Amino acid sequence: MKKPILENLDPVIKIGEYSFDESVSYDLDENSSWVSNLLEELEEGLERPEGTQKNSKIFCYLTLKRKSGKPFGDHLLVRGELKASYETPCVRCLVPTPLTVNISFQCCFVPASLEKEPEFHELDEIFTENEEYDLYFYDKNKVDIYEMVHENLFMNIDHFPLHNKSCLGLCTECGHNLNEGPCVHSQTH
Repeated sequence: MKKPILENLDPVIKIGEYSFDESVSYDLDENSSWVSNLLEELEEGLERPEGTQKNSKIFCYLTLKRKSGKPFGDHLLVRGELKASYETPCVRCLVPTPLTVNISFQCCFVPASLEKEPEFHELDEIFTENEEYDLYFYDKNKVDIYEMVHENLFMNIDHFPLHNKSCLGLCTECGHNLNEGPCVHSQTH
């Protein structure tokens, strides 16, 4: 019998609420408040002209599987896919710039007590289940799903978006968008 795909997941979960060796899948979008917060952060600083419709979308698909065994003890494997289409200001002229991001990731949350062990000091990935997983730690039975998804998302976006590679930017004196033509200041240089 196939497990249903759930549409709600708290941003911080308790690992003890998951059964061992059982995969639980989540299909999340902007109806989930913390996923919606990710989309808002992607579009931070964006000013849309009045009457412009927002076409931004974000989808996050996660599968969580609790495991137990040496050397990690009680740990959580997370596989994820995140897709988003959004607008953000061009770094030169502030014009709304459409972007997309499509990432896959897999992470393993192990107890924070292992962070003090010498073999974990310089690790950022671990090998388990015959695959590499990014290493994360959890404390007091709580796994921060939001922070992990946030980190994976923002490590994979364009932090210097241009609406056009030949964007001329804004006049440094009056703020005029030079893509729309010269201003008084640009004619004097």
